[in-house]
Amino acid sequence: MKLLKLFLAGAIVVCFTNCTNSKKQNTADTQQETEIKTETVVETAKPDYFGIYEGTLPCADCEGIKTTLTINEDTTYTLISEYLGKKDNNVFETSGVYNIINENVIELVTPSSGEKTYYKILDNSSVALCDDKGTLNEGELAAHYILKRK
Repeated sequence: MKLLKLFLAGAIVVCFTNCTNSKKQNTADTQQETEIKTETVVETAKPDYFGIYEGTLPCADCEGIKTTLTINEDTTYTLISEYLGKKDNNVFETSGVYNIINENVIELVTPSSGEKTYYKILDNSSVALCDDKGTLNEGELAAHYILKRK
């Protein structure tokens, strides 16, 4: 009988020891997973298309349209268009909100009319006027549809 009690006491001690070690291991694993997840979130990069872009777009009945596009971090924009060679009412300013489509097309939305204009992000220093699918103008005037970052 004494041998049975001694055996049971030993078994209880072994069980408690294993449970304690298991809890310590689980806590360490959880801390390590939390640290890894935190690192992943911190590594997310901010887009680099914010800023002011300028250029002169082609115009059918004037010398060109001097264009200044400001893209803000808060999803708002300002577009200033000056029709060169026109005397009266030659500067137009539009502002509104923008959306990013397919990660490389900026969709400018004019709140008052709902009109949409599209610019494709070419690189960190330029955007180009395009259609709603991101297709760029082609031909000899294609380079004139590009706005450069100021």
